[in-house]
Parts: sequence; C-alpha cells; structure tokens
Amino acid sequence: MKATVQEEMFADASIGKLKRAKQLVMKATLDATKGQYQKLYSYQLELLRSNPGSTVVLNRVVGMDPPVFKRIYICLGALKKGFLAGCRKVIGLDGCFFKGATNGELICALGRDANNQMYPIAWAVVHKENNEEWDWFMDILSIDLHVGDGEGWVFISDQQKGILNAVQKWAPMAEHRNCARHIYANWKKHFHDKEYQKKFWRCAKAPCTMLFNLARAQLALVTHAGAQAIMNTHPQHWSRAWFKVGSNCDSVDNNLCESFNKWILEARFFLIITMLETIRRKVMVRIKDQITNSNRWNTIICPGILKKLNVYIAESAFCHAISNGAEAYEVKHHEHRFTAQLDKKECSCRYWQLSGLPCPHAIACIFYKTSQLDGYIADCYSVETFKKIYAHCLQPLEGMSSWPEDGRQPLNAPGYIKMPGRPKTERRREAHEPAKATRASKIGTIIRCRKCKQVGHNRSTCDKHNGEGSTTSMPQQVPNPDQHIVLSNTPQSSTQSRKRKSAASATISAASAKDKNS
Repeated sequence: MKATVQEEMFADASIGKLKRAKQLVMKATLDATKGQYQKLYSYQLELLRSNPGSTVVLNRVVGMDPPVFKRIYICLGALKKGFLAGCRKVIGLDGCFFKGATNGELICALGRDANNQMYPIAWAVVHKENNEEWDWFMDILSIDLHVGDGEGWVFISDQQKGILNAVQKWAPMAEHRNCARHIYANWKKHFHDKEYQKKFWRCAKAPCTMLFNLARAQLALVTHAGAQAIMNTHPQHWSRAWFKVGSNCDSVDNNLCESFNKWILEARFFLIITMLETIRRKVMVRIKDQITNSNRWNTIICPGILKKLNVYIAESAFCHAISNGAEAYEVKHHEHRFTAQLDKKECSCRYWQLSGLPCPHAIACIFYKTSQLDGYIADCYSVETFKKIYAHCLQPLEGMSSWPEDGRQPLNAPGYIKMPGRPKTERRREAHEPAKATRASKIGTIIRCRKCKQVGHNRSTCDKHNGEGSTTSMPQQVPNPDQHIVLSNTPQSSTQSRKRKSAASATISAASAKDKNS
C-alpha cells in the first residue's frame, strides 16, 4: 500500500495512516455486504416475476430477532425446462467456498448436455456444507426435477457424508457414484509410485468385471497391498464394471462440477447479490453462446461426441469381427474375444450399454455390415437434442431500484463462522507433493540448542538439563567430516555477548573474594 500510494498519489504516507485507511475500506465492504442481505427478499420477488416457473427458496435463522439470513436456493425456470427437455438423468453435486466478504459456501447441481458439457441446474448459498444443508438442497431439487424414488437417475459426487446421506434419503433407488479422482487421491497417499497411476485408472475405467479383475491383477503384480486397498470403497461406486446400464453416462469423475467452480471463481469474490447475479448472467450468456455455436454445426451428432467416437474408430482397426449370419458377431481384440448384438445395441464388454456410444468392437461389426454409424448412437448425443436443451433462455432482470418491495422485515447478515485453528491461506499439500517453489528450503540448515549449544535439536527437546534450570558441562560435539554442514556466518547478538561478559565478571569476583578470605 505504501508503494502504491507513493507511485499513484506522490505522497509518503505513514504506516499508521495506511492501517487506518485499510480499516475504513474493510468497514465499508462489510457495510455493503449487510446492505445487500437486506435486499434479498426483493431479489427473490424479482426472480420469480421475471422468470416464471422458477424456484427461489429463502430461509431465515429460526428464533432470532431481528431476522438473520440462513440460506437461499435458486433454480430458474428455463434451466429446469432445458434439463428435462433433453439432458440425461445424471446430476453432479459439489460445493465450494467463497473468496471475499460473503460468509458461507455455494453448493450446486449440474447436468450434462448432448455435447457432454456442463449444464447448470440449481445453486444455493448455505452457511456450511453439512448434513442439514445437503438434506434441504436435495429435498427441493428432487421436487423440481421430479426425481421420485430415484429409479433410473445417477448422482455423482465426492465422498462428502452430507451428500451421501441426502441422496440415500431422497433418491434411495438412484445410482450414487463417487468421483474416482477423489478415491485415487486418498489411495495415492499410501501408494504414490508413478507406476501405479495408470493401473489404478485401468481398474476404474474397465467396463466389465472381466477387464476389472484383469486390471486389478496387473496392479497386484506391482503392489499387492495397493490392489487390496482399492477395495476399501466398493468399486460399484467408482468403477464402470459395476455401473448400471441405461443412463448413457460412463463418467467415473465429477470434473464438470470442478469446472463450474472454476468458471464462477470471479463471482465468488463478490457480495451475495452481486455474486448471485454474476452467476445468473454468466449462465444467460452461456446459453446464448451455445445456441450460436449449434447453428454452425452441420452434423447429426455433436462435435464433442464425434471427436470421442473417432478415437474408437481408430481403435476398431485392431478388432476382427466375424458374423454368424444374423445380427450377432464375434470380435477378436488383441488377446480378448467379445460378442456383439447389433439389433440390441449390446456388446459383452458393456461399454456400448453404459455410454450409448458404440465401442471399438461394435464399430468393427457395424463396418462389417454398413458404413453408417449414426443409427447406432443414442439420441441424447444428437444436435437436435442439443438445440432442444438450449431452446429455453433466461429472462433479463430489472435494476435493483426497480425491484418489487417486500413487506417482510429485512434480513441481517449472518455472523462470521470461525473455524478451529489458525485461518489457512494456502491449500494443504499432500505428503508426496513438492514444497512451494517460492518458499526457501530448510534442507542443509543446522538446528542449535540455546541451552546446551549442541546441534541437532532445540531447547524444547533438550534432555541435557533438569527441570530446575541447572546445567552440566557437556563435551562439544565433533561434527562428522563426511556430513555436509552449512555453518552460519551470523554474528552473535549483543544480548548474548552481554550475558557472557556478566558471567565472566561474576566468576572473577568470586575468585577475588576467595583469595581475600584465604
């Protein structure tokens, strides 16, 4: 701040004046935050007025007077209609922290469009990501999307207990997948050899139990304990081999939610209404951009899906199919054999049934019969479906001064929730991760005890002194000539010098008194 003021205002401000200026800025920021909380009821009415069919739920803390904000849920009508118009019944759930003056966390629900891109459905501001808040969020979301008992639905999340309990309560028949990237991050803490990484992901992406067992056996050859540890979380939650068919989604991770959190990173610095409005406007612009992009496509299948399909077409060159004279085929792929039924759109590797896209084995059989793949791809990946999803656009809002007035007592800002321990400014690094590059390394430095002057420990772990503070003379430790020691050139402080002089003077005085007595 001092340098900025000097460069921009040509003034040499004192440190005390800069601190007072900073306090004024922080106070103005917090006051603006409190002012936006008082406009939340009007913001709720404006959303419901401008976007019919939307769901906006705003709760206050029970039993507090004056009323205090607790949480808000937003699911705009156009997003609800667009999801039900063409998106698969696959929802990703995740949460993220705010970066600025707003207290709490943002939790969201995301779908997948026909091009396998994120489609925001609903988001909510809560005070903390716990069982109560996820239970409340899933209750409203399941009603908005007509989830029912969850039959045929897929939910993807990390291993957050609040999400697990909420999905089990409100969609008990749904398939709940855990992000394999989080599973791998926990597993990697104990098995961090780079050689293990690809073998783990072969287990996660194996589409059938035969390929899963084979991949796990290959992992056991290099780490038997690691092959046993991956079964601590049942593979039905993170491996394709146990996923249910019919969802047309083979994803084993929750990367779309991570992408959404990064996409709204700038909005997470703002005040609560500014943040919610920034997210809404970004979604509105995104829908417009997707409509523009789709009008330029001249294919039947979305380009992102075609790019993925081209990889399978190249791999089908290594598949050799023979026909039984009907719609059944036997395919040899390297050292494995699979069977495919074109009329049923099934392959014994299960990937076709999982994703809705022909696997390399099925493509080899299709090319044996015809050169057209379009009829064997699920309709959820078509450009027509993509346009149906984005045919529903968000409606613009008026300015804050034009919002309808609400008769309810305005809400106040919630209090700051202090987490235990000192506030963290950086993310926690894993044990195997290297240290931050900008931090000086302590490797090679010598720790010297301030009590006994020995090296290798400090005064808190020194065992050469008793509890009363008396010392015993210790021989000076001779350093090992084979050990590389970095000696410090720092001169002794003046305080230490004065202490040594005082001790020497006391010794001389005692010796003089002894001579006089004798």
